[in-house]
Amino acid sequence: MSKSVRTVTALAACILSAGALTAQASCELDETIQIADMSWASASTIAHVESKILEHGFGCKTELIPGETVTTATTMVKKGRPHIAPELWSSNAKKLLEEGEQKGTASVAGRVFPDGGIDAWWVPKYVVEQYPDIKSAQDLARHSELFKVEGSDKGRFYNSIPGWASETRSSNLMHAYGLDKNFEVFSAGSGAALDAAIVSNYKRKKPILFFYWAPSAILGKYEMVRLDMKPYDPANDSCNAEPNCKTPVATGFPKTVVNTLVVNKIKQDAPSIYQFLSKVQFENGTMNSLLAWGVENSADPEQTAEYFLKSQQNIWTSWVPKDVADKVIAQLK
Repeated sequence: MSKSVRTVTALAACILSAGALTAQASCELDETIQIADMSWASASTIAHVESKILEHGFGCKTELIPGETVTTATTMVKKGRPHIAPELWSSNAKKLLEEGEQKGTASVAGRVFPDGGIDAWWVPKYVVEQYPDIKSAQDLARHSELFKVEGSDKGRFYNSIPGWASETRSSNLMHAYGLDKNFEVFSAGSGAALDAAIVSNYKRKKPILFFYWAPSAILGKYEMVRLDMKPYDPANDSCNAEPNCKTPVATGFPKTVVNTLVVNKIKQDAPSIYQFLSKVQFENGTMNSLLAWGVENSADPEQTAEYFLKSQQNIWTSWVPKDVADKVIAQLK
């Protein structure tokens, strides 16, 4: 082979190689996409699902960043990082969402839970089976002794996670329903501690009254009954959300909108990624079952995400074009 032929051949190989690299590195953003990895299982699982689809399907590089609702929304709105919050409960960051929309720094791509997030008070099913007249929050006053713990003459109500808007609302609703006369409002201190208390009591078939949200592994794994409350009354509810509310109103919880939040750079510079994120949706029942699978199999959120991508392709492949879905499927072991 002549020197000129070898040169042309080598040049062609370089061009083909460069073309292959260009095809592989097809991400619309030329920077690492940061995804908020929230501290609760559903949000972390969704973060891993989105990360794997972005990396394998869109050719992007991603990084999971630890975060919580308010802190993540704040840095997204004010600093443009992280790029994505997969599960942002709007009730905990309403003013920040409004600021992001007004300033054009962050916006809602879609509703990750089309059913909405559910906040409520719950008791185990076995409690209702033994005491069928316990159907609503109002009924609790007659049965406070069931929920007593050692060293207290009142029943115990396990409140929401410290710092969440639902913590304040639950405290005010206990007063509004007149239940603070018969119950102490108790904080477990963290989501993990709340889960541990619920599971411990459930396994011993002990009565327990607690706040919880859906979707969640707890509600997917254990049979719980949601207590009825008076209809949500938005016209008279504002005080219930205030820590120092003097006149709380006996009402229900609002159904919370749970969003996928993205920074403006995603919306402007990465339309295909934005379209994908706008389609990410989990029915509550699907997520409850998925999280319960994670608990039963001692799987972390990344393993749960991999299980979802392998076992429920009928759901997530509808979020992306076929060529993107094919690339992701090819990477699944």
